[in-house]
Amino acid sequence: MVAAIGRSEAIEIKYQSLSRPEPRWRWVVPHAIGFDGFRWHARAFCEIDQTFKDFLLSRIIETRGTRSTETTSTSDEDWNEQVVLETGPHPDLSDTQKKVVARDYGMRGGKAQIPVRRALLYYALKWLGLDTELAARRLQDQQIVLLNPQPLPGAFRTLEAED
Repeated sequence: MVAAIGRSEAIEIKYQSLSRPEPRWRWVVPHAIGFDGFRWHARAFCEIDQTFKDFLLSRIIETRGTRSTETTSTSDEDWNEQVVLETGPHPDLSDTQKKVVARDYGMRGGKAQIPVRRALLYYALKWLGLDTELAARRLQDQQIVLLNPQPLPGAFRTLEAED
């Protein structure tokens, strides 16, 4: 996968998704490797689905060839667009606790801005614990909150990884 990225080539992979009972051969054009805090992913154009998506490296069973391609990462809008997550201390914390959390996260004026590739937004929100409703977690477990959730709902439209 790394060699295919370095040479800007398509690579044929046998991939086991969760949505199909049997692994499937497919041609992909990878352009980046990313870590979501738990697992490694390849960001690639899938020639079967004609879209850019994430492929878990651990689900690639084998490879069997490479070839040249005209597809480039410049066409991957979700990879190239950044979303800024604005976070702040949980509003129910005491003033002292808010100051501690602000220090922990390098906040200035009670806020931190975290730029994230839109393609990685799902993983960033999950990693920061911002992927559920505020009331779903205990205050001790959710010390920061998302201050700008409005621009984010539409960003999830292309985050369906090949599970």
